[in-house]
Amino acid sequence: MKVLYLSKTSIPSRTANSLHVMKMCQAFAQNQHDVCFGILTEKKQNQASDSDIFHHYAVRDCFKIRHIPVYPDNGKKLRFLFSHLFVIPYLLNTLRKIRPDIVYGRDIFSCYVAACAGYPVIAESHFPLWHGKVASVAFTRLIKRKEFKRLVVISEALRKVYLKQYPELSSEQITVAHDGADPAATTETSNLFSGSLEKLQVGYIGHLYPGKGVEVIAAIASRLKDVDFHIIGGLEEDIRKWKGKIMEKNVVFHGFIQQDKLPAYLHGLDVCLLPNQYKVLAHGADPARATKNISQFTSPLKMFEYMAYGKAIIASDLPVLREVLHEDVAILVKPDDYSGWIIAIDRFRDVGMRKKMGMEAQRLFLKKYTWQKRAGLVLGD
Repeated sequence: MKVLYLSKTSIPSRTANSLHVMKMCQAFAQNQHDVCFGILTEKKQNQASDSDIFHHYAVRDCFKIRHIPVYPDNGKKLRFLFSHLFVIPYLLNTLRKIRPDIVYGRDIFSCYVAACAGYPVIAESHFPLWHGKVASVAFTRLIKRKEFKRLVVISEALRKVYLKQYPELSSEQITVAHDGADPAATTETSNLFSGSLEKLQVGYIGHLYPGKGVEVIAAIASRLKDVDFHIIGGLEEDIRKWKGKIMEKNVVFHGFIQQDKLPAYLHGLDVCLLPNQYKVLAHGADPARATKNISQFTSPLKMFEYMAYGKAIIASDLPVLREVLHEDVAILVKPDDYSGWIIAIDRFRDVGMRKKMGMEAQRLFLKKYTWQKRAGLVLGD
């Protein structure tokens, strides 16, 4: 089947959104589909080559990439509207050239245009339609068209939101597909971390913006001097901010790690933390706007990476995370129960317990949460 995947995102970048799309395109291709990734992006003079893009995300060169220019909206209402009108002829031209059997999209307006052009559409959403009237109006019209096949969401909680917000949607029209990861990669790197081999190596992988949970490490590191904490990822400005708050010598900031180097870090960790807080902000969101809180709907990529590598996991006890995790595969702790996080880390000093729960997590991952399994689920393969 010929699949055109449409998404408005910066490629290459460090966003989870862009990684998600690239991994899904690879998974569609691995499932024997003919895939083209249509990147809806502002035109740049020094655009990265396709080979650089594939290398950045550590994905195989197994699908085509096509750049579809959009007009920068700069956050202004008239420009926002014009940016959507601007893309229509370029999008229609892409559709005519590729003639996909299915259009799969993270950009609701583009999905609506594709449906109006007569192409079957599957839309995917990772949060409620907060971003102005264009997307919400487009979605309302999209779901009334015969070309609309289904909506894919990343959590059961988000499915309930859409059913409540759009009563004309039926349960059968919404597929819940939690995020995923690739199976663990082997690596020849050993003794990656310089701490004592007798010390527990505890890590967090991901962004450092508000609500992602570095607050937990900041609160407990001084009380666990015999544990090494590794913070992997984050933008430079966020790293500087947290370095100013966390002075303990047992906390190491590794910064951004390329995808092809990440397996060595995962293999080197004994315990992985998923300390989402009650309020988690989407990338680039204004901290003053509570409506941007995604904690109820999120499906963190790092959760599945931890599972893929058979890691001992300590995660926040939040309903959306319990859609995937349970007590056989992770220790679940209230986000702000810092003593509980310390107790959980102490429990994982037991090597046997780490291995047992890590193996259960990996078994569950391989059964349900690889990118290829997700790709098959959303297309109905």
